[in-house]
Amino acid sequence: MKKIIICLSSIFLFTAFADNVVSSGEVYINGEKATKNSVVKLGDFIKTGKNSKVRFNIGKDAFLAKGDAKFSINEKAGVKSLNVVTGGVLAVFEKGGNHEVKTENMTAGIRGTGVYLEQKKGKVYFCTCYGETELETHKEHKKYSATHHNMVWVKDDGSVKPAKLKEGHTDDDLRELEAMVGRVPDFDK
Repeated sequence: MKKIIICLSSIFLFTAFADNVVSSGEVYINGEKATKNSVVKLGDFIKTGKNSKVRFNIGKDAFLAKGDAKFSINEKAGVKSLNVVTGGVLAVFEKGGNHEVKTENMTAGIRGTGVYLEQKKGKVYFCTCYGETELETHKEHKKYSATHHNMVWVKDDGSVKPAKLKEGHTDDDLRELEAMVGRVPDFDK
């Protein structure tokens, strides 16, 4: 009986955090249409079509992108970087390690945080959903802390202004991503 329980526990732990992709609509990984057997790895480029959605994890970090997004997740010199070209991406990162998110006009250092960013028409909507971030543009350098959403607009000139409304993501989206990697959002603890 003990062997069966140990075996089942091992199988659960192995599969619970397995890197997997759940998608609907037109989703491409490195130019190839995503399938139910697709896996996203560091260095891959992801593109979603209009009215599409993709959710996946790479280890203990999880990501959600909706329609018309183009982005990649890379690692260089020990820093994992989410690079958003267009559209919006929600991401939750494991505490510890070096993570950052980037667009054409900003970089944010991440510390065990949930974030949402959306690149649109030369400006970026950036939300520190919970945790801490350090936002840098060619014009400003700011630190943010949030227990439940701290939103800003980063304009194409590098200026940073508070955002009045939460856009593009929900608390349930965050719960879904954290559940993929065996965690609960900070605001539910």
